[in-house]
Amino acid sequence: MRRSNIDLRGLVHLGKMSSGYFITTFINNAIPLLVLPILTRYLAPQQYANVALFSFCLALSNALIGISIPQVIAKHFFGSEKRQVAKLIGSSLFILAIFSLVAILLIILAYPFLRKIIDLKLFWLMLVPFTSFAFIAFSIGLTVMRNEKKSFLFGKHQIGNTVIDIAVSLVLVVLFLWGWQGRVGGIIISYFISGLLMVYYLWSNEYISFAISKEPIKSVLDTAVPLIPHSLQSVIIFQVGLLFMQFYFSKKLLGLYAVALQVAFAVKLLSNALVLSWSPYLYEQLAQKHTINKMYLTRMLLALVAVMSLGVLFIIFFSGIILRIMASKQYSGAREFIPWFAIGYFFNGFYVFLTPFLIKFEKQRYISMVSFVNMIMMIVLNVLLVNAFGYIGTAYAFSIIFFLMFLAFAWKTQQVFPLPWLRALKIWN
Repeated sequence: MRRSNIDLRGLVHLGKMSSGYFITTFINNAIPLLVLPILTRYLAPQQYANVALFSFCLALSNALIGISIPQVIAKHFFGSEKRQVAKLIGSSLFILAIFSLVAILLIILAYPFLRKIIDLKLFWLMLVPFTSFAFIAFSIGLTVMRNEKKSFLFGKHQIGNTVIDIAVSLVLVVLFLWGWQGRVGGIIISYFISGLLMVYYLWSNEYISFAISKEPIKSVLDTAVPLIPHSLQSVIIFQVGLLFMQFYFSKKLLGLYAVALQVAFAVKLLSNALVLSWSPYLYEQLAQKHTINKMYLTRMLLALVAVMSLGVLFIIFFSGIILRIMASKQYSGAREFIPWFAIGYFFNGFYVFLTPFLIKFEKQRYISMVSFVNMIMMIVLNVLLVNAFGYIGTAYAFSIIFFLMFLAFAWKTQQVFPLPWLRALKIWN
């Protein structure tokens, strides 16, 4: 009699670990998807395109102004006295304020050239750095809460920000009929409220000191500034297609592209939830240098990929039904983009599962190099494929670039930590 040679205890353990993360992540990321049917009935694709452009500008601003600063706080949180952490946070807020003001000045100077590419009024672009400041202040507070192991408080603030965002957006869009400006207003107001609440929390818990000095400022800059290119690469790889749709085609197509990207984001949501438990579990296993069971790890990884595959197949095969539920009829053309975005997010999730192997074996430079090369390739692919296939070329570029990144990460992982992929697939004795 043939017997299975798979030990399911690890999968059960990982599933239990994932469930808590998945619930929190799912709630926080699912709320915008759940209100998408309402927003798309009040916003034409051309208007939704403006929301996507603003969000892209905000992501770029976050990367340039200091999205990596919370990592500085996390790095020094446990190895420093509380007063030193407070000085770091105070210095971080000071640096953010300076960077935000510089960003506003640069936007004013560059607006005559940006106008044709972004096609948003100067007023909204000038609000972007202020919103980035609030967002990063909010992120710093979340980092402190996470390191304090205040998971309930962390979840409450994270989900609370999303609820404020959607509630304000619905009031402005549905009741006041402000169109895309109402949706953008919800984003801005939610981050300002959440940022202020987080600054109050940090101040009341003595985590902010404005005794500004050279040493903490230098510490923040030395860590955060070198990470700016990496943060920028991530934004461009994920979202540069928005600019190509805007520049080469129409606002209507951009709106369809943006809605399709959000529907397919369900795959990314799944991988985000899984990696939150997989990453610490993998590091724990890799720490057992002489007792690592590579077969076991490989099968665990394949199980995660199998879950991702089911998610992708569901999105692809039911994309038409999902789109009818999630958006009004004027967005039906978005269905053409969804399969390619879902495939791209699948390969993104796969290489994210492999990333801890490379970090454990000190391959951060390789990760940065691959990210930089793929950022350039993403731009080149968009130009080539748009000219060859039209607007759908942007979706092809999205899926191809993440497949190439997966190949690069899988090749290097196999070099530093060979995994028995073929033997792991033999599950019967």
